[in-house]
Amino acid sequence: MAMGVTEIRGWLLCQPRPSSLRVQGVDERTHEVNVKSGVSWMAVAQSVHALMPDLIEAYDDEGKLIRAVRPSADTETEQQTGTPPASLVLPAGTDPQSVLLLHFADLLASAYRHSTDVAFERLASLFEAVNRRSEALERSLDTTHRLLRRAYQDNIDNAEPAKESDLLKEMVEGFVAGQTQNGATPGANGKAG
Repeated sequence: MAMGVTEIRGWLLCQPRPSSLRVQGVDERTHEVNVKSGVSWMAVAQSVHALMPDLIEAYDDEGKLIRAVRPSADTETEQQTGTPPASLVLPAGTDPQSVLLLHFADLLASAYRHSTDVAFERLASLFEAVNRRSEALERSLDTTHRLLRRAYQDNIDNAEPAKESDLLKEMVEGFVAGQTQNGATPGANGKAG
């Protein structure tokens, strides 16, 4: 059976993970696919699958080949020989119940493998999204701090310093007003003080 999107994704997630891909389509055209940090592996697998690949080559940061696969090779082999893949071929004389159990075990293992791959891919994508959001918030907070600091400095620079003579004048006026008010009120003996 040919590799689908999930199989290509699983192949891409094998360690070490590629930083670039070279995809040769069935039309003999070669496509370069750069894998950026934080990209969804499912999106890359969908893009590769859309190119109808005949050969997929994975390269590391230095441009060295890590691994390669022919996604349609299994289908061609099965069509040519008429036999299913080797994982389902059992020795002669195996009872049907054992065959059924082995087949069920293979199906169960592949289901868990897929769900685990999807879960870890989603977890990694979520973590990367949270990191990007945190970085954006930190940049925004730094910008806000710089703007506030500049606004405070501008307020300090633009504020007129209080003149000492005005302050002294206000103190004297307050003292005189207080004395005048005290002088106008009668004292305890009825006389103005």
